[in-house]
Amino acid sequence: MPMIFSINDFDEISGVLSIVCGLGMFWQDFRLTWTPSNYGDIEEIPVPKEKIWIPNIFLIDPANKMEALGDEDFLGRISYTGTTRWIPAGLIQTLCNVDMYKFPFDTQTCSFTLSPWGYYPNEVRLIPLNGVTVADTTYYSPNAQWTLQKALMKRAVLEHFDNLIEIRLILKRKSLYFIINMLAPILLLSLLNPLVFALPVESGERVSYAITIFLSFAVFMTLLSDNIPKSSEPMSLMSYFLIITMSMSTLISVLAVVTMRFHFRDPTFHVSSKSVFVLNVLRLRFLHDICGKRKKKAKVADKSAELDVSFEKKYIAPNEDEQDTEAEKKVTWKILAEGYDRVMMHYFYIFVFFQWFILVITLT
Repeated sequence: MPMIFSINDFDEISGVLSIVCGLGMFWQDFRLTWTPSNYGDIEEIPVPKEKIWIPNIFLIDPANKMEALGDEDFLGRISYTGTTRWIPAGLIQTLCNVDMYKFPFDTQTCSFTLSPWGYYPNEVRLIPLNGVTVADTTYYSPNAQWTLQKALMKRAVLEHFDNLIEIRLILKRKSLYFIINMLAPILLLSLLNPLVFALPVESGERVSYAITIFLSFAVFMTLLSDNIPKSSEPMSLMSYFLIITMSMSTLISVLAVVTMRFHFRDPTFHVSSKSVFVLNVLRLRFLHDICGKRKKKAKVADKSAELDVSFEKKYIAPNEDEQDTEAEKKVTWKILAEGYDRVMMHYFYIFVFFQWFILVITLT
């Protein structure tokens, strides 16, 4: 029966898991039997490893070199019935395929395989004691970064060779450290980013503010890359998230420069109707106009049932169009820039909230 004592280290970048474990083995040796009454009622004795036959158990998927599990320091015990017990233990390092897609809320499944090296199955066969399917974690010491959720054991088959024991560990990352030191700062920076459009243009700090936020995201991108493997299958969802966030920050910087150019443009130049039209589209002005016309139409119907609504549309609507045209003529570049600032800030805040909502739903 395998026993898991502790997780010494888990290097996600290199994919190496270091654990301290033991393996309890029992077998029957007919040559090592005696009658206890003939030997002072001694029923069990400890014996050094070199004095008895012990199978060499090797780790099939080591991170370094292949070595037999256990050494001469571990004693075996022999019962008067011939039952021999040997429980070697030590530090083993095995390879593990790391899936960082949901980092830092990821769960890793690592397995290592043990086999009696140099023996045919008809000579030595590893069989779980009493059909046990879980490893013993009675003496397990908790790890600061990982929670051991399960430790499973089963017989494995490698092509036509079935004399293998596979031990599978399911590890859940403790994500509080990354929430406080990575996700929380990124969230705060994401909330600060659209405030570029709230800064007064005359302050002269818009571009420097936007660039500072962008560089802060770049720093967190570097920190993330230092904690995940250099692998593309699969990429961490946080990497995609930061790329999208940095793209948003780049777009905010560009739009901040554009609105500053609008603000300081020569007022003698006429404001183009296309610029006003785009602003009205972004402000969803057409929905406002539709709702306003419906309200006016309802008020007219309430005041006088005899009043012809078509007459109202014919004579009032042109007046409204003339008022809108006169209002557009009064729009200056500065007013246009302020309108774009308000609209952009609202749109980017909506995008930030939607982006974080999708991230939280996906990770959890």
